[in-house]
Amino acid sequence: MTLTVETIRAIGKLYPAIIPHLTGRARWMAFTRGEFKTVEYYERELTRMIRNVYNGDLGGEFIDIMANLVSGQLTQAFDQAWQDSGQEGQLPDFLTSALEDMILQQYDHVDQFYRDIVDARIDETSIDPLLSRAPMWAGQWDTAYKQAEQLINIENGGNLVWRKGETEHGCQTCADLDGIVMSAREWDELDVHPRGYPNDKLECQGGGPANNCDCTLEPTEQRRSPKAYETVMNIVSK
Repeated sequence: MTLTVETIRAIGKLYPAIIPHLTGRARWMAFTRGEFKTVEYYERELTRMIRNVYNGDLGGEFIDIMANLVSGQLTQAFDQAWQDSGQEGQLPDFLTSALEDMILQQYDHVDQFYRDIVDARIDETSIDPLLSRAPMWAGQWDTAYKQAEQLINIENGGNLVWRKGETEHGCQTCADLDGIVMSAREWDELDVHPRGYPNDKLECQGGGPANNCDCTLEPTEQRRSPKAYETVMNIVSK
């Protein structure tokens, strides 16, 4: 029996405790949409666990459960960033290495967090300072996503957006490319660049003998356009 995305998510919704124990793509499918992806979900789970330890309803297993939750949280964030960049398949080595480092850094603080909760229970001090730390833990999803996004951008040479110049009114290729965002590496792979007469990739040939094409590829913080590689390839192949 093949488990679909919908089935995995349905199981996760009915039995949320199983999610930290999923591995590989099953974990990713459980987190990709709905409450399991959100920072609010992580914060809610952590808050519940903190209260359980403080009330004596959860013991040392808190460490393993939280470690799994943190691992799932950060892994899903990296996977999501990889998917959002238009890529498919397993994470490349440069992302896997960064993810492992980030997970280990978080693990270093899990034991101490558990001891802090137990100490507060024994000393009968307020739980509020401990609960206030839950949003910081949960916020690591955003931190991980942004780190992965930055690493992907650097690895690909940064993103570039095609800007149509004022002299390209009659060039359909330049008009179609206008606004498309793709990594510098991908633009180079397709050998699609503005100007550079004679440029057989463009209808205007890069501006003719006067080389008066003034289209540009400009650095941008915008995300990669959906199906950018395929779209550009189709445009210049017309």
